[in-house]
Amino acid sequence: MRKFVWIMMAVVFLVHVTVVLSLGDHFLLGSYELRNNDDVKYVYAAQVLLEHHTLVYNSGMNPTNYIMPVVPVVLSGFMSFLDRDAAVMCFRLLQCLMQTVSLFLIFAIARELLGRRVAVVAVILDAIYVPNLFASGAILTESTFKLLFLLLICSIIHSVKRKTVGAYAIAGVMLGITCYVKPQCALLPICYLIIWLVQRYSFKDMVKYTAIIGVCSMLMLTPWWVRNYSAFHEFIPFTKSTGNPMLLGALIERAMPPKGFFEQYPEYKEKLFTGSDSSEKLAAQRIIKYGFTHKPVDYAYWFTVGKSIQLFENPFYSKPVPGLPRPAINVVHWIYVLLGFSGIVMLGLQRRYKYALPILLPFLYYWFIHLPFITFGRYGYPLVCLLTIFGAVTIVALLERSGVWKQREQAAG
Repeated sequence: MRKFVWIMMAVVFLVHVTVVLSLGDHFLLGSYELRNNDDVKYVYAAQVLLEHHTLVYNSGMNPTNYIMPVVPVVLSGFMSFLDRDAAVMCFRLLQCLMQTVSLFLIFAIARELLGRRVAVVAVILDAIYVPNLFASGAILTESTFKLLFLLLICSIIHSVKRKTVGAYAIAGVMLGITCYVKPQCALLPICYLIIWLVQRYSFKDMVKYTAIIGVCSMLMLTPWWVRNYSAFHEFIPFTKSTGNPMLLGALIERAMPPKGFFEQYPEYKEKLFTGSDSSEKLAAQRIIKYGFTHKPVDYAYWFTVGKSIQLFENPFYSKPVPGLPRPAINVVHWIYVLLGFSGIVMLGLQRRYKYALPILLPFLYYWFIHLPFITFGRYGYPLVCLLTIFGAVTIVALLERSGVWKQREQAAG
């Protein structure tokens, strides 16, 4: 089993490195000169951080509170001894390594919670999931977050199993580190409460472990809080950038607000997107309130089913690998999604939800935490690695029912 995993990791690493080295800037979504997408803005931010020691993003030379710092910091580290293009390539190669390590973590999580067979199939599913190649080549946060998200889940499994102060301290540290990439994870400890109740932890232990996680995660985030207070003279726990995603998410299929909204709020007739985070957040809140008041069915559907479909329906595959066209990968992605959700149902039928809680709860949390905002394939990408585990449950169940797995094991024996 160990040999199989190492072989799969080696193959994945070599394939990803080959694709990244051969295609290079093919995966860029923007232009270095125009700075018109997140990836090239991260590269520019890294250059400014290295030269002027200031984290910027759509803010000229002034400090920003729009993004978390991990990608620019890592890129600037490479740029300290390499030119821009070489530094960007090193970052891509680092992401290839992240994808490889993530493969091992998927195996470890699946084996610990759902057994060796599920782990084997999950590894194969993640290894052949083509959008992972784009994630390795894109200068974005997805590969980094995938790795940290899986490490965070590993720390949850470890702490629940060990029930020690040290194990929960590690989970708190991992939570803080993960929030440096995606602050959406900040409330993930809510999942612990359900696990604790199921496992009948005492109230004293729940309070103790909550305090440990909270203190350790806050200690990790303290440098960021100090930086924000020093630059902006106010406490900013993460970023001030939720207004635009919230406003985009308030518009059904990105259409205009319901008829009558502009009559009630004439100040938005000329310009709905103002550019200010607080004003865009206010506009979003007004649209949501107006929508649920005047079109409750449409808005209830949009904020549940509609956004969920958009989160899962398309892969994170903005720049296809030559020879692997997007329409074909879209079909494969839907197979993964259907297998994954059928696996969740299968766990219920097998009465195994209790064992799968450390992955099922983070999956549900990360899904639902995005529903107030805009949803699309990029935000759904971190959940695919968990869908591979759930999908493996379906495949293993089908193989066991058909007798194929048992026949192969007898032949091997």
